[in-house]
Amino acid sequence: MHLALIAAALTNLAGVVTFEREGLSFAFIRDDAGASWRVERPAAVPLAPGDRIVATGERELSAVKNRLSTSSLEVVSRGAPPPPRDVQIEELFSNIMPFGNRDWYGLLLRTEGLLRDINRRQATTQLLVGRGERNIQVEIPLSIDESLPANLVLGATVRVTGALAYTSIENYEEALFGRIENVELIPRSIADVEIVKLAPEPPKPPFWTGRRVAGILGVAAIVVGVLFAWVWTLRRMVRKRTAELAESIRARETATIEADAARRERLRLAADLHDGFQQYLAGAMFRLKAARNYLPEDAAKSRDQLAKVQEALQHTQTGLRSTLWAMNEESEGPESLMDLFSFAARRMAHWEGRVEITSSGEERSVARKSAGTLLLIMQEAVGNALKHGKAAHVRVRLAFSAGALAMSVVDDGCGFDAAAAGEEGHYGLSSMQRRCAELGGRMRVWSKRGLGSRLDFELPLG
Repeated sequence: MHLALIAAALTNLAGVVTFEREGLSFAFIRDDAGASWRVERPAAVPLAPGDRIVATGERELSAVKNRLSTSSLEVVSRGAPPPPRDVQIEELFSNIMPFGNRDWYGLLLRTEGLLRDINRRQATTQLLVGRGERNIQVEIPLSIDESLPANLVLGATVRVTGALAYTSIENYEEALFGRIENVELIPRSIADVEIVKLAPEPPKPPFWTGRRVAGILGVAAIVVGVLFAWVWTLRRMVRKRTAELAESIRARETATIEADAARRERLRLAADLHDGFQQYLAGAMFRLKAARNYLPEDAAKSRDQLAKVQEALQHTQTGLRSTLWAMNEESEGPESLMDLFSFAARRMAHWEGRVEITSSGEERSVARKSAGTLLLIMQEAVGNALKHGKAAHVRVRLAFSAGALAMSVVDDGCGFDAAAAGEEGHYGLSSMQRRCAELGGRMRVWSKRGLGSRLDFELPLG
């Protein structure tokens, strides 16, 4: 297991562009030693596969990836794009699990698999491609307003060409390293997704269906019933048993549909979190690093403050990644809302000893979609109390009743002017208000400068 710590330092890099895509802030480079790098590219420098570049920047701290935050980048010459490497999905996972593989990260690969899911989002389309028990995500730059190819349907066999990417949990201060997650191939366009084999046509139903058999048996029972009374009794028993079997089949089909819907909703919520908050956090950390480079040598106190902000963002990103990993698990995760809140809180290292979560009343079942939205509201409220309110202690309380759920978040922070908060356009409060309204509930805010804050949420159940 390769867990060497790579110290961040000014690095000079020369190599060939293996992957770039319009709209992405990075490209993948193959250096002269054969190693693959993710390079943050300046928007003013257009790149294309095959370009030879020279870059200078800061090498990011990572045990499983080569990443460079560039301070300068120049295209030296143009060349032919490098060919992709053909690989089976099973071989891919055997080389990168469980702790990643720096030699494979960013590598241009081509693989085949069965199209198992299609998720249309606002700006991109996410495909789930797999073989056996393994699946990879493929995110193509095709918005929800654009049409998919007619033969790109579930069950088709596809060949995908793209750059390999994945995320991982890395905490160097505590020497904790988690497994990799969100394994994906990033193609340049829809043209990099080829249909190898069309989806099979559904089998035609047999002529001898249960309904036809029951009808024939019914006619025969009527004819023979004149002579033999026991045949009539047998006919009634057959009908009753057929109805019970049909009801059992419908129940199983309904349970399967509901389970699939819950899984899709969980993956959608995780994807929204990943595409939104994760990217905002990553962008903020990148800008903090750039800001530190611009400070004069004698600005030690400013550097210390920026370092503390960067550390807090790292803790937040680590906790959010852990939550995303839990939501992407094949199992349904924690069964109750209280367990879900406690599960997420344990993965936020800077919450330990400062956040208390309790409940009262008989806990009732909450739909997975609603539970995910409540989790986001709770995390936003606690995060605001710790970050903006400078609270030393935050209490989260769930109260269950017959048809409603009440949640309160109370802190001992510096407080704020609640009457002016709405006029000043606080995004955190408006975001929580909107999410609460989507669940059919309402939110009340109490706060006063120097006396802390209290947020109350009332939501219907059922």
